[in-house]
Amino acid sequence: MRALLLSAPILALATQASALSCLPPDAVTSYQRADQAPETYVVLLGDFRFDPPELPERDLTDPNPEEHRFPAQFEGQALGPEGFTGSYALDMEVTLTCAGPWCAGVPTGGAGLAFVEMTDTGYHLRLGPCGGQYFSAPEPAVTDRIAACHAGDAGCAAE
Repeated sequence: MRALLLSAPILALATQASALSCLPPDAVTSYQRADQAPETYVVLLGDFRFDPPELPERDLTDPNPEEHRFPAQFEGQALGPEGFTGSYALDMEVTLTCAGPWCAGVPTGGAGLAFVEMTDTGYHLRLGPCGGQYFSAPEPAVTDRIAACHAGDAGCAAE
């Protein structure tokens, strides 16, 4: 019993010192996750314009920081059976989420690839502290691999 009681303060200190551990975001893994999700996602490639509000300075001691929402606009192509095609312009809502004190940052605008949820109320881009829903200026090889995955390429695998 005494050993268990003595270890409790050590466990409390270890929990406070732990950090968020994220794997590097991979666009193909994100595609596979969106493809298997029960929600409906659209994969967008083109120009993103983000209109974030002035965000408050984060309180790193707050274990449950609030989410921040703001509008964004998109112009470009969507992933379909023939790859990234079409010409689309749409509005969406961006949500910056947190995991404890670690929060997503505001993405840079411009050329990007995004996995955007399509709901009854519109398009929503949820960004978390580990990334994976938005990729700034993706290389053509990355978007080609996603198009190949969408077409059913048996060799589709994340890096």
